[in-house]
Amino acid sequence: MFSKLFGKKDAPVRKLENPEDLNIGDMFEMVDTFGLPKSLRGQTFKVAAVNTYQYEYGQETEFQLEGATGDAYHMTVENEDGEKYVNFTMKIERDEVESLFDMDAFSSVFDDEPGNDAIETTEAKSEYERWVADRYYRDGDWIKGYYHKKDFRNNKFSKYEDDQAEPFESISLASEDDMHSVEIEVWPDGDTDVSLCVTRPIADIKELYGKT
Repeated sequence: MFSKLFGKKDAPVRKLENPEDLNIGDMFEMVDTFGLPKSLRGQTFKVAAVNTYQYEYGQETEFQLEGATGDAYHMTVENEDGEKYVNFTMKIERDEVESLFDMDAFSSVFDDEPGNDAIETTEAKSEYERWVADRYYRDGDWIKGYYHKKDFRNNKFSKYEDDQAEPFESISLASEDDMHSVEIEVWPDGDTDVSLCVTRPIADIKELYGKT
């Protein structure tokens, strides 16, 4: 009766201004700039899942993306000295790792006492335009963490989540300008994931679209 008299109230419109606030089903559009890898330029992505990396020092939210090409990408948002950046990662297979890097140098990352000599990339990097730098250096030491297939931005970690969290060890290789990196993750079963990462200014995200 009252709804007939006063009309149905519209649901409040969700205002989406920051990429770190994206939820499953939300979308965003990238700018079309030469600085981005070709596979990201001007593309629109949908958030397919929101997962969490848990570390001793804190946590990191990972957005799993779906795009028109069907390729799998992941995104994280970082705040460095008041400046926001977005990190896009793309997993590569073992044969791609072997074609991209000097494997003697790359394998040294797994040594008990590794050095910090440059890890050079090969001519195959031309196939990964803007995804790969000329050389990388070890960025810190191996760290341990847990990977949760769950969004913990608004929830606290619980001991009851331990059975669902997957432990891992990781290390990063970074380019001289810190705008490219290689992320290496080792899992309990011995599987090793290697991902190429490109870091871009937050302004490269042209528009955000909240799910209606």
